[in-house]
Amino acid sequence: MIIFSVPLLILYYWGSCKVVKLKKPIDYINDLRSSPNIEISKLGETLYERYCQWTRSLRLKDMLEFLRKIQDNREKIGIAQLFGKFRAYSFEEFVYRLIQAEVEVPRTLGLYWGEKCLVWKESDKEYGIEIDILTGKKLNRFIEPVVAVDAKIELDASRLKTALASFLILKRCNPNAKCFLVYMMGEVHPLLLELMEPWIDGIYQFSEEKDETVVFVKSVQAAVKQF
Repeated sequence: MIIFSVPLLILYYWGSCKVVKLKKPIDYINDLRSSPNIEISKLGETLYERYCQWTRSLRLKDMLEFLRKIQDNREKIGIAQLFGKFRAYSFEEFVYRLIQAEVEVPRTLGLYWGEKCLVWKESDKEYGIEIDILTGKKLNRFIEPVVAVDAKIELDASRLKTALASFLILKRCNPNAKCFLVYMMGEVHPLLLELMEPWIDGIYQFSEEKDETVVFVKSVQAAVKQF
């Protein structure tokens, strides 16, 4: 019987479950636009207009309207997995573009979306896990992280624990990295969020009821200024 240590068990979990993104939101939109079905094609054009609007303005309100349009047309978009990825990647792109536009990232660092960061290295062996958004230095196949951001549309207890696991692994190899969690809709007890504070450097909500985009940007800016 093979016995794994806790860190290796978590690494195995991530290595087997985390999937590298092959498509971006604009790819999903173009698939809809090119559909032979007139209604679906029109939906694609509408989503393209909304996409262009929020990518130009970077206003949370425009982004939320775009996601609402996706939600309202989930049956036309397709299977649940496709619909879910479309929404999730769109939210990730919003966070990525927000950092790109509002944060002065030092020239020595880069901003990355959907790439793997280095979490374990020993002699000639190394391992990385995918994090939604990273700022850091590119080291061959991996990013040496300064800031790591996990973006969730819906945040429940299970997703919160998953984010915590990835951050704990990341900080084991990169103790000075700052880890931030952003979400839209909270389905988790506020006390559980408070309990996560010692291990997650910041948790921010992006919603109509609570827009913490400005505070988030300031936190990322403060983190990258240290390097």
